Amino acid sequence: MSYTMLQVASFGLGVLNQSNTWKRDTRNYYNSLETAHRQAAINRGLAYNSYLNLNEQQMLQAKKRAFDVSLLYRQIRAAKASERAAIESLGGDTQTGSGAARIRNIERQGAEALARKDLNFQTTLNDFKVRRKNIGLETLNKNNKAFSGLTALPDATGLVAPIIGLGIEKYTDIGYYKAADGTMKARGFS
Repeated sequence: MSYTMLQVASFGLGVLNQSNTWKRDTRNYYNSLETAHRQAAINRGLAYNSYLNLNEQQMLQAKKRAFDVSLLYRQIRAAKASERAAIESLGGDTQTGSGAARIRNIERQGAEALARKDLNFQTTLNDFKVRRKNIGLETLNKNNKAFSGLTALPDATGLVAPIIGLGIEKYTDIGYYKAADGTMKARGFS
């Protein structure tokens, strides 16, 4: 086999090698992208389940608050009724004087208990807002991690440029050689 044929064969193998490398890099990119999308879908599913759980907890807290407020109103009514009965049994008047003051005191204590209940519930609602925000941020962070390892998709220029360079190199190798004195000489094609 002549030197020219060896260089052409070397060029062909170089092109094949570059093509295979480009195909492998492209395949790896798409596999990594698919894996990242799958992980992001899992992360979104986990976030969705967390939101559902959090919503259910909030609904239960709201129901608990409603029962507690209802119980407080019943206790206030019962305390006022009991106090009125005690005042009436002693021959006092619940509309004026100390009897009315004792009834207003029960109403004030009941209103304070209801205000504390509302304040606690507002704190709980704010906690739910923060927890929702944290779920969203955690999901975003996990998705950023899933996509951060991706490399750029190999483009056709990355395939063509090395092949052109290899072709020029092989063309030069075929057409010229370095003489013993260090000068470049043209090969004769015979």
